[in-house]
Amino acid sequence: MESISIQKVTLNDLEKLQKIGQQTFFETFSTGNSDDNMTAYLEESFAIEKLTRELQNVNSSFYFALSNEGIVGYLKLNIGNSQTEKQNDNALEIERIYVSKEFHGKQVGQSLYDKALIEANNHGVDYIWLGVWERNARAIRFYEKNGFFEFGQHIFKLGEDEQIDILMKKSLKTVISYFDIQPTLENDKVLLSPLVQQDFEALYQVASDPKIWEQHPNKDRWQREVFRNFFEGAMLSKGAFKIIDKATAAIIGSTRFYDFNPSENSILIGYTFYAVSQWGKGINLTVKNTMLDYAFQYVDQVLFHVGANNVRSQIAIERLGAVKIAEEEIPYFGEEPKLNFIYSISKKAWKE
Repeated sequence: MESISIQKVTLNDLEKLQKIGQQTFFETFSTGNSDDNMTAYLEESFAIEKLTRELQNVNSSFYFALSNEGIVGYLKLNIGNSQTEKQNDNALEIERIYVSKEFHGKQVGQSLYDKALIEANNHGVDYIWLGVWERNARAIRFYEKNGFFEFGQHIFKLGEDEQIDILMKKSLKTVISYFDIQPTLENDKVLLSPLVQQDFEALYQVASDPKIWEQHPNKDRWQREVFRNFFEGAMLSKGAFKIIDKATAAIIGSTRFYDFNPSENSILIGYTFYAVSQWGKGINLTVKNTMLDYAFQYVDQVLFHVGANNVRSQIAIERLGAVKIAEEEIPYFGEEPKLNFIYSISKKAWKE
């Protein structure tokens, strides 16, 4: 997969923003809309004067998605009174995520969405929302996959034609309202403490050993910038821990709770790694036992994503009583999708 980077748009990028904006809007909506309506909308919505005002608005921000071929997509976010529909002040609007047609299916949209999540986290909002054309089935599926649900509709005017946008939102506080997925947990060997930004250097000292990642889906996480992306995803999850050896007070690894599903009353445990010096000492078993004991106070099922080639972790999960139930291509925070095995253990099986 081609490497995608995200860059904030400035006033110096006006013509580039206009070009990618008009191009991607035309590619998305030209089918089924008249030439006159498309021309009128493109001229009005992407006029340099209008884009200048939007870029100067402190409550709006634009980001480019860049590949080796140049700008291949863009993102627009709004907060506060710049949102296009009246919403709670504790909300962030994704007004636009557009990707060049030839880059559809290459994780560009996911990378832009991940950036929106980071900004939502930075602003401390309760939820993110957006409007999507009712006929744009591809976009609707994308947002549903990322945890959005419909909460209303509004009229979108394209030239003289009135169309319907579906309003969709995703709560960023859902998990906390059910139970705390980032408590402090401990047993006689280790302390699981909530991961914070200040832990990056200490945790990277552990993660910088290439041997840790040999069987993981992404074998490059020992590299500093690749691991930084992994770390930002951990922070965004709001369920990540540093694992501390109680005998030495040293950080020896990380793990996390994530993707709580209230409708199925399930949660995932994963993204776990340990210093090589801790392998074979029973640390993983005691960590997983502690996390499972805690989780099953609240959920009926715990799931695990394990890389298809990570035989060591597959054996460890099976020893806990987990059963393989599926295989799925899973992307991580803008990384290329990799084949994972999905394991499950039920509350009933754990208690037995």
